[in-house]
Amino acid sequence: MEKKTDEYYIREILKGDPGSYSPLVDKYKHLAFSLSMKILNQREDAEESSQDAFIKAYNSLGTFNGTSAFRTWFFRIVYNTAISKLRTRKNIEVKFDDVRISDTEITETENAVGQLCSKDRMKYLQKGLLNLEPDERALLNMYYFDEFSIDEIVSITAMSASNVKVKLFRTRKKLFEKLQNILKDEVISIL
Repeated sequence: MEKKTDEYYIREILKGDPGSYSPLVDKYKHLAFSLSMKILNQREDAEESSQDAFIKAYNSLGTFNGTSAFRTWFFRIVYNTAISKLRTRKNIEVKFDDVRISDTEITETENAVGQLCSKDRMKYLQKGLLNLEPDERALLNMYYFDEFSIDEIVSITAMSASNVKVKLFRTRKKLFEKLQNILKDEVISIL
C-alpha cells in the first residue's frame, strides 16, 4: 500500500474529510505522548496534554502554511501545550540557571558513565534527566533522543537558534553535575 505524506492528509482534511486526521494521529501519537511525558513526568497529565495538542492542531490546520514540516509545526503545539499544563499544574516559572562545572569534572563523569554497562548507563541517565527542570529535560530529549535539529527545536520552542544552543550547552553541563552527584560513589570507585 502506498504511503501518503502528511501534506496529503492535511489537504484532505481541509477539503472536508475529517477521517484523514486519523493517520496523522497514528503516526505521531507516540512521539506526542513521549514529549509530553518528558515535560510533565505524569502519565495522566501527559496523555491529556498530548490529546489536547492533537485537538489544537486539528482546529488550527487552516493556519499551517507549510513553511516548516508538519512534524515540526505539530511538536511546537505539543511542547507549548505541555509547558502550559505544567505552569498551571505547579504554577511555576520555567527557567534555566547558570551552572559552573569544570571541564575536569565533566570528563570524570563522562568516563564513569562510559564504563558502566549500557543498561546501567540508561538507568543513571534517566535518573539524571528526572533531576532536571521539565523544560531542560524536554530540550535534551528533543535533541538527543527524538533527533530534532536545532532549527526544528527553534520552531517548536520559539527560542532563537543561539538561545537553543546555549541552553543545550548549559543543560548538558547541569546534567553532568546531576550525574556526578548520582554517581559519586561509583566515580570514586572507578577512578
